[in-house]
Amino acid sequence: MSRLKGKSIVFKVGGTDYAGSVKSVVFSSEVGEMGFGDYSDSLDYTAAITGFQDFAAASLWTQLFANPGASLSLTFAPHGNATPSTTQPHFTATGYAETIPDFGGAAGEYFVYDLNIKLDGKPVKVTAGA
Repeated sequence: MSRLKGKSIVFKVGGTDYAGSVKSVVFSSEVGEMGFGDYSDSLDYTAAITGFQDFAAASLWTQLFANPGASLSLTFAPHGNATPSTTQPHFTATGYAETIPDFGGAAGEYFVYDLNIKLDGKPVKVTAGA
């Protein structure tokens, strides 16, 4: 069994790499409203992001703050690898942030934000070159 220990997170939004801007990326699902389809149709998917506040024009925080509700194309490489493979896949998804990222914090500490991105569907596991 292979265990995964996060070393360097590769996280892209719309093709721009924000690897150093995020501390944590967690994709998850929960049972939503049951419809007329099968069980998988009732799952709601999200990506929970914890990032560092950075007010520069090109930062991830600024992009999320300026564009709440805008469609986002996400790529997550949990192994930190540039090219996906069967043993080190990437995951892609589309979605939108329902809120703006937090700002502010405690003196003497790095300011971070937590933000949930509501995904349009199940993330895709990518195992071949992108």
